[in-house]
Amino acid sequence: MVRLKNAREAALKASRDYYAHRAYYEDLIVQRQRQSVETTKRELNFIEHAFHTDAARPIKDVLDIACGTGRHVFGLANKGYKCTGQDYTHERIKLAKDRAKHEGISVKLLQGDATQLKYDNEFDAVLALYILFLLPNDEDVQKCLSQIHRALKKGGIMLCNIGNPFYKGKHWFSLDAIYEGIKVLEERAPSVKITEICRLRDFDPMHGVAWWDETNVIEAQDGTHIFPDRERLRLFTYWDILHYLQAAGFKEIKCYTNWKIKPLQERKAETLIFVARKD
Repeated sequence: MVRLKNAREAALKASRDYYAHRAYYEDLIVQRQRQSVETTKRELNFIEHAFHTDAARPIKDVLDIACGTGRHVFGLANKGYKCTGQDYTHERIKLAKDRAKHEGISVKLLQGDATQLKYDNEFDAVLALYILFLLPNDEDVQKCLSQIHRALKKGGIMLCNIGNPFYKGKHWFSLDAIYEGIKVLEERAPSVKITEICRLRDFDPMHGVAWWDETNVIEAQDGTHIFPDRERLRLFTYWDILHYLQAAGFKEIKCYTNWKIKPLQERKAETLIFVARKD
């Protein structure tokens, strides 16, 4: 069991190590795998729909607080938005900068902590996608969302998402997957293959936290690489995120499912996406 008093440091180190090891090869998957390209396209379509439907101001300036190697900010920048992306992992920001330079995309890219945002009424929209489950504790989640609220201009919106732990199906974030204990996952794209062998190390149902020991086997043009990693998953419910958003100051909150534009279209959804407006 990872003791709660050390949980923040352990969670941050696990996240940093995991994404640093995978950054370059994961970026190849995102760019080359047809399914990943289609996923990004679907998510960008949803994001733009939220911009037009749920915001009470025109969306021009966008902040992505966990931009990874840039798949959302690059797509939005190519559509004419002024984008700022930041990520906790240095390696992912370096890859994003190299790609932006190579493709001639104008995006501001920074390394930064999602719980230490220094913005004040600067953005029309903020993205916090695939990030909340990585934050170490309740205080950090609340701090992150409150700082997003402060960063937004009046009428602006924020988007965040979670995996639904009660989803009945093959999904990393489901309780069924947690209790299976051992998983083997595989991702392929031209010239790269990532195999993850995952073994449940610890699961704390009281706090909704699971720790996994992982072995990442990466086969690519530059050889075969084996990285031992540790991954931490925080399991949130609909009511958890609603509570955090309301406590951060958001009053107009909608929940969508599976990147579909009708709110709460599927009650047994795999993914929940929240859109919250600053009034």
